[in-house]
Amino acid sequence: MNCHSAENLAPGDIKSDHSHPYMERVAEHIVSASVSLSPKPESRKFKVECNAGDTGHLLAASDSVFVRVAQRIHHDGNGEMWESLHVKCEAQEDGTLNVEVVVFHPDWDEPKCIASLQSRPTDPKPGKSVLYCDLDHRLL
Repeated sequence: MNCHSAENLAPGDIKSDHSHPYMERVAEHIVSASVSLSPKPESRKFKVECNAGDTGHLLAASDSVFVRVAQRIHHDGNGEMWESLHVKCEAQEDGTLNVEVVVFHPDWDEPKCIASLQSRPTDPKPGKSVLYCDLDHRLL
């Protein structure tokens, strides 16, 4: 997937209850948890590690990952949690693994994809880069 096809989800992808996952707001929840699920790393496509300070720690290997980060802002006279970053990781039908980084700003009409990274772990080609990085900023 590249930044232009964020809505093309394949079966088994992480899905949102909303029609456009990049445009929803996140509610503020404080949960204390510590999870460590690490099946054989070589059998999974992605690994995610999150350290949320005194709230908890997560370490997991998975075939897809979707991370949302929100931060407190003062906007329109109110304090609120603003969902400012999404990281979406998924595998394509052709075996390509994609990581997409999307940022949000209250003054923007649409979010921006700031990075898209691809790898093809099952199709090594001599002389080709093992990780392709597209750092062009695009509106979604």
